[in-house]
Amino acid sequence: MAFGQSVHSYSLLVGLACAVGVVVGMALGRRDGRPWRDLVDLGVVVIIGGFLGAKVFHTLFESAGHELTDGRRATGVLELLADDPWHWARLFEPGYVFYGAVVGGFLIGWFFMVRRALPDKWSVGDYVTPGLLIGVMLGRIGCFLGGCCYGRESEVPWAVSFPTGHAVAGVPVHPVQLYDSLYGALGLVVVVLLYKKRRFGGEALCAFMASYALYRFSTELFRADADRGLWLDSTLSTSQLITLATLPLTVFAWRRGLRLVRAGRIRKPSDPLPSEDPA
Repeated sequence: MAFGQSVHSYSLLVGLACAVGVVVGMALGRRDGRPWRDLVDLGVVVIIGGFLGAKVFHTLFESAGHELTDGRRATGVLELLADDPWHWARLFEPGYVFYGAVVGGFLIGWFFMVRRALPDKWSVGDYVTPGLLIGVMLGRIGCFLGGCCYGRESEVPWAVSFPTGHAVAGVPVHPVQLYDSLYGALGLVVVVLLYKKRRFGGEALCAFMASYALYRFSTELFRADADRGLWLDSTLSTSQLITLATLPLTVFAWRRGLRLVRAGRIRKPSDPLPSEDPA
């Protein structure tokens, strides 16, 4: 309780992740010589874009099963939006898709840098990446404490059981949320340590997207919560489908970035930051 209101662990940890992510992203931006004002503004718009993107993806891909005002269950996004047109904009209600946060945060951040004519606009991906990893690290701890995103039944020594009232109460299951949290922590360490070795702006985001896609596709095999969205006769989850779409695009962007920097068409992160964007 805080000020007479219930505070959920997930909301608290996501809020903490946003704050810490902005601080770390700003620190990396300062390493590149960015002004404080641009970084503060960028942090605000990226957070808004991330939350909005996560909610839009939730509405698009996880609409089936939502309770409608007449008591029926929605069968798809069109039926949900016909009943609740502003569902995608209710940012303080449960229901988010992490990949939506990645897409929304990056696109809004990139558009902000274009509008303000900031140099090396693709570096916004590198500033966003630590926040995404911190979001995974802390957000999944919140999921674990809240009992959502739970794993399949397992007999591994580190299996956990949730209390009475949970969908799998008393059954030992994979602590998938903690697997994700560990991935986020390790990824954050790698990004910070290797940040100066980037070969082009946005390479940190490419590395994160590729590794997360492979990791997430695999870890979904250990999950059991049906509300994450299941497709193709429950063969693939929402995140696995998105992974199949984003991984080839990420590999293409990564290879293209390397080609452009080798050809001298984009700046290297080690080069002095120009005062104006030539584009």
